[in-house]
Amino acid sequence: MPARRLAPAIAIALALATGGRAVAQDRAVFASPGAGSAVGLLSEIIKKDRLDARHGLDLDIKYFDPAAAEQAVLLRRADAGIFAVIAAARANLAGHRVRLFAPALVNHSSIVVPSGTSAGGLADLKGKRLGTLDRISMTYTSLATIARLQGLDLERDFKLTLSPPPVLMGLFARRELDVVVIFEPLVTRLLAEGNREVLRVNDVWRKETGQSMIALGIGAHEDWLRAHPETARRIFRTLRDAVAVVQKQPREVVETFRDFLGAKTDDQVARLAERLPQLYPATWDRPLFDAMTLLLRKNIELGLLQELPKDALFVSVE
Repeated sequence: MPARRLAPAIAIALALATGGRAVAQDRAVFASPGAGSAVGLLSEIIKKDRLDARHGLDLDIKYFDPAAAEQAVLLRRADAGIFAVIAAARANLAGHRVRLFAPALVNHSSIVVPSGTSAGGLADLKGKRLGTLDRISMTYTSLATIARLQGLDLERDFKLTLSPPPVLMGLFARRELDVVVIFEPLVTRLLAEGNREVLRVNDVWRKETGQSMIALGIGAHEDWLRAHPETARRIFRTLRDAVAVVQKQPREVVETFRDFLGAKTDDQVARLAERLPQLYPATWDRPLFDAMTLLLRKNIELGLLQELPKDALFVSVE
């Protein structure tokens, strides 16, 4: 799937809007997952360090559970925000011209069970009470892909509960779920409480394809991107700066935001400081577009996606 560049539109719009003068501060509403999430951490860094202001941007961050953040973008309750790659393809096939214009995350979901459970893989959990996020989310769409790769059907072969992360964590703690599929940093918290990680979704994908699963991007409707090209560029650069902060000083970041991340012990801080820098793609380029397209093509092969969107799903605003 070719990527489309919006750079010419940006140049024209910027020239007309500014006449060569300094650009006034832009404002945009950004849908972000909240506490206990890796993208939410970027949002917190942006506001603490005023990274948005450095780029002439006032980013009005609205916090949701991950699935609701994607719905906010889809329903235009936010200008931009997180959007799962597979869900974005489905939205386009349904007539919603959502475009991904910045990277967000490598898949960082894990399958977690109580310590006494002997399961060695997803197939061993067939028929169990499994909790995960709503169907639009990265967590669900990625898990459905992995399940189908292993000859399983997520909807038919498990007793599903689809809920926001706090609800899933509570149900699992009360053992009303046999297994929970959740993301970092919540995985670290569950392991610290004595539970066991059966597998990481990204590890299964890497074994299958030799690549990391780039499963989440930053999305917006195409008409908004065309009407606000410079704002989109500023969002892109602001997020890039926040990722650089995590990658350059992960330990300091986790210590600073340990309450937001839910890191209660020094061991949890150390584990998150090791894992978090690996979760954020550092580029938005052809190899990344190809990796995301591979994920979509595999979903078509597995019968989880009808076809590729006819228009470019991934666009560059740089």
